[in-house]
Amino acid sequence: MAFRRLRVSGSASQRTARARKFVKREPRQFHWDVKNYRDIANGESYSVDENGFRVASYRPFFKQRFYLDRRLNNSFYKTPEIYPDTDVENLGIYITGPGSSVPFSTLMTNMVTDLGLTSGNGSSPYIPRWRYLLPETALNADIPKPKRISNINPRALAEFRDRYGDRRISDDDLFHYVYGVLHSPQYRETFANDLSKSQARVPMAASASDFLAFAQAGRELADLHVNYESVEPYPLEEVRSDGWNPRARDAFRVEKMRYAGKRGSEDKTRIFYNAGITLAGIPGRAHDYRLGSRSALDWLIDRYRVTTHKASGITNDPNDWATEVGDPRYILDLVKRVTTVSIRTVEIIDNLPELPIHI
Repeated sequence: MAFRRLRVSGSASQRTARARKFVKREPRQFHWDVKNYRDIANGESYSVDENGFRVASYRPFFKQRFYLDRRLNNSFYKTPEIYPDTDVENLGIYITGPGSSVPFSTLMTNMVTDLGLTSGNGSSPYIPRWRYLLPETALNADIPKPKRISNINPRALAEFRDRYGDRRISDDDLFHYVYGVLHSPQYRETFANDLSKSQARVPMAASASDFLAFAQAGRELADLHVNYESVEPYPLEEVRSDGWNPRARDAFRVEKMRYAGKRGSEDKTRIFYNAGITLAGIPGRAHDYRLGSRSALDWLIDRYRVTTHKASGITNDPNDWATEVGDPRYILDLVKRVTTVSIRTVEIIDNLPELPIHI
C-alpha cells in the first residue's frame, strides 16, 4: 500500500488544510490523523513494511495484531529499545499509571503492551527487564542483532545486596521481587492514595528471607501471567445442550459470552459460552483476582466477543485467532486456564510476607 505525493505551497496550516481536502477517506483502509495530513502535504509517502506487523498484549490475556512503524505510530515512546523486533526476548511489568480512574493493578507480559492495558487511558508505565541498544537505523529494517543490557539500576542492586548481606542477589531476583511486592495487598492498601497520584515506589523487605519470598512469589506470578496459554485448564464442567455436536464446524464458536442470571444479579459460577455450552463450577475465589476494575474472567468475557467497528465496518472476530492457532477450543480452554491463573494468583498473594511499612 502506498500513497501518492502531494506538494503544495503556503503555511504549514494551509498545506495541512489542502491535504485534508486532497485525500480520500476510506476508514477500512486507513485512519487519518493530523500528523498524516502534514506528512502528505510535505510530500511524504507511506509504504507497508511486512516486518512491522506484530502481536501485542492489548488487554489482560487478550492479544491483538497491530502495525509498528515510526512514521505511522504517533506515540512511539521507548518501544524500539524494549521490543526492537519479533525475535528478541524480553519481559516487562505493566503498572496502572497515576491519575487512572481504575484501581491499581500490575501485569507482566512478554510482548509489546498497550499502555492502557487495564485503564484504557494509554499513559501507564511499562518497566522492562532488558533494554536493547540499536544501530542508528529505522525500526524493522534489516539490522545487526541489537545488544541487550539489563534495565536494573546497578546502584539499586548494590543497595539491596548491602541491606541483606548477600552478593548473590541478581538482577532477575530484584526484578521479580518488585513484581511480587506490587501484588501485596498490604502495599496496595497502605499506599492507595500515593499510587493514584504518583509512580509506584517499592519498599525493602524486612529480612533476606522475606526478600527471597517476594522474589520467588514474583517468579511464580510471572510464569502464570506470561504463560497463561499453557497452564493446566481448571476442571470446569462443560454443560452441553441437547443436540449439540462437538464435530460441527462452529461448535466452539463464541459470539458473546455472559454470566448466568440477570444483569446486576449474575451467577458468576457459570458462563454461557455459546448456545451449546455452559461452563459451570467457577470458584468464587477466581473472581478475587482483579486487574483494574474487572476480574481476569471479566476481561475475557469483555474482549472475546465478535464486534464491528461502526466507522469502518471492520469486524473483529476472536474466533479467527482460534482458527489461526489451529485449536477450535482455544477460547473455551482459555476460560479454564485463566480460572487456574486467577485461583493460583490469589493463593500466592495470600502467602506473601508482611512489609516493614510504618506510616
